[in-house]
Amino acid sequence: MINATQLADYLDKSVFSITFAGNTILQAGTYQAPYVHNIHSIHYIVRGAGYYVMNNVKYALEAGAVMMFVPETTFEWSVSEAEDVEIYHVRFDYRICYKEKQEWISQSSDSWLAPLRGMLKTVRPAEVRRCFDKVFQLWKAYDPISQYRCNLAFRELWLSLIDNMYDQQYSSDADSAIQFTYRYIADHFQSPLTVEQLAKKAGLSAGYYTRQFKRLTGFAPKDYIIRLRVTKAKELLGRSGLTLTDISKLVGYEDEFYFSRIFKRITGMTPSSYAKQSKKL
Repeated sequence: MINATQLADYLDKSVFSITFAGNTILQAGTYQAPYVHNIHSIHYIVRGAGYYVMNNVKYALEAGAVMMFVPETTFEWSVSEAEDVEIYHVRFDYRICYKEKQEWISQSSDSWLAPLRGMLKTVRPAEVRRCFDKVFQLWKAYDPISQYRCNLAFRELWLSLIDNMYDQQYSSDADSAIQFTYRYIADHFQSPLTVEQLAKKAGLSAGYYTRQFKRLTGFAPKDYIIRLRVTKAKELLGRSGLTLTDISKLVGYEDEFYFSRIFKRITGMTPSSYAKQSKKL
C-alpha cells in the first residue's frame, strides 16, 4: 500500500478533472457479475454489508471504508440480503504536472495511483463522508463555478484521506512501540517501573501511552505490571525452599507485607494460603 507521504507527493503533482459524482443505493440481495472497470474512481461506503471483488481480491464492505479503483480493474460486487448498501462514488481523470529545473513537465497518470487500490479504512469516517458529500453536492450544480469548486473539494477529499493515513500509520507505529514495552516489562518486572519510564521507551507522552496501553491490554500499565508480578509470584509459591521475603523481592517488592496485600487484592487469598492450596493439587 502506498504511504501517506507518497500520496501527498502525488497530490501535489496532480491535476484532477471530475467526470462524475454520485450517491447510490445498491439494493439488498443484488449481484454484479465481473466486468472491467476502466476509469479512476473512489467509493465511500456509507452503510450496509456485502463485498467487492477487485482483481480477484475480496473485500468485506463496512461503513466508513474507502475503495480505490484504477483503470483495468476487474470488478464485481454483491450486497447482503439483510440491507441495502449506500455509497458515494466519484470518477475522475488526472495528469501529473510539475516543474523541474525551470521546465514544466506534464505526463499521463498511467500507473501513478496503481499502488493505491483496494480498501482504505478511515480513522475519522464522518470527516471523510462530509468531503464526499461536498464533492457530490457541487457536482450536481453543473455551473462552471460549482465545477471549479468541485475539483477543489476533491483535492480537499484527498487531503482528508492523507490525514487519515498519517493517523493510521502513527497509530500503527505507536502500537508497535507499546508492544515493545510489553517485552521490556516481562524482562524487567523485578525492577522499579514507572509509566514515565515506559512511555519514554515507547517515544510517547505518558498520558497517550497510558490510554493506548489500556486500549491494547485492557489494563493501565501499573495494573498490568502488578498482575504480571502476581502471576510470577504464583509460580514461585509452588516451589519449596523460598520464603515469602525471597519471593516478594524476586517479583519486585522489597516490603513483603505490601506484597501480601497486593497479592490478596488480586487473587482473594494470602500468599501463604495460595502456597498451601497449590501444594495440595
